[in-house]
Amino acid sequence: MVNQSGYVAPSVRENVLKAVKELGYQPSSIARGLRTSSTRSVGVLVPQLAHPFFGAIAIAAEKHLFAHGYRIFLCSSEEDPHKESAYIDMLLSQRVDGVILVSTGTSEPNAKRLLDAKIPMVLVDRDLPQMDVDRVLADNYKGAQDLVHYLATLGHRRIGMIGANVRRLSSFKDGIAKAGLEFDPKLEVVIEKPSFEMAVAATRKLLKRAHPPTAIMAENDLLAVGVLNGALRTGLHIPDDLSVTGFDDVPLAAYIFPELTTVSQPYDLMAERATQCLLSRIIDSRMTPVSEILPTRVVVRHSTGPAQKR
Repeated sequence: MVNQSGYVAPSVRENVLKAVKELGYQPSSIARGLRTSSTRSVGVLVPQLAHPFFGAIAIAAEKHLFAHGYRIFLCSSEEDPHKESAYIDMLLSQRVDGVILVSTGTSEPNAKRLLDAKIPMVLVDRDLPQMDVDRVLADNYKGAQDLVHYLATLGHRRIGMIGANVRRLSSFKDGIAKAGLEFDPKLEVVIEKPSFEMAVAATRKLLKRAHPPTAIMAENDLLAVGVLNGALRTGLHIPDDLSVTGFDDVPLAAYIFPELTTVSQPYDLMAERATQCLLSRIIDSRMTPVSEILPTRVVVRHSTGPAQKR
């Protein structure tokens, strides 16, 4: 009767509705899903919710899904595939209609579990190239190359890099080669896990080299803030003594001092397209997998300038 189905005497209906209101009853989405095969819920699984870029993607995805009548389960794997697997267990038990996944980078087995359960899934930002699934990515590779090219036009020849993402660092190195520069392995610091503190320590390490870099490229904007802090603590002036760049263009990048030169990824558009793709997949599971790569652009601000001769 609560579902407005079937005939019920008016007096009985009135008494039941009164009891529902007094008890604060809410229909169970799981129970409804058992009947309709839809729970109107979606899992959004990101590597680090505290990271500004991934947080922005999650917020944008929630906004677009909510506008289409869906509610989300927001999960943060903390770059841990085992924790990611546990969250997928939970999402499967909740009978979600689909999942938007920003992977840990080693997520093929976890993602395959969703596909085996016939749960629609869209990859966002980080690719799993071996999987034949829907994906919405940004052109990170070209963004990295464009950033190196920009630094090269400023006269930078010794460019350092800091990060944990092997693909991002490889893109930087390819950009250095494409610009006709020689890559110096001593100017690369691979950190175990991205954090502000590790970026500060890595910056100090690079600046102590016999021939330090004139520019440092950080894997993302959060690490770039650490680079700025580490350089300033050593007495350097940005960008007169050292140019610093980030990647992602989170809102923080435009409000720190000096404002950060970075590569802008269209995270809101990525979330919107991923939502559209997922909802289409929920309606038609047989549609051809979508692979969309959105453009990036270099945003020049005040953390970069001409290379100084040393």
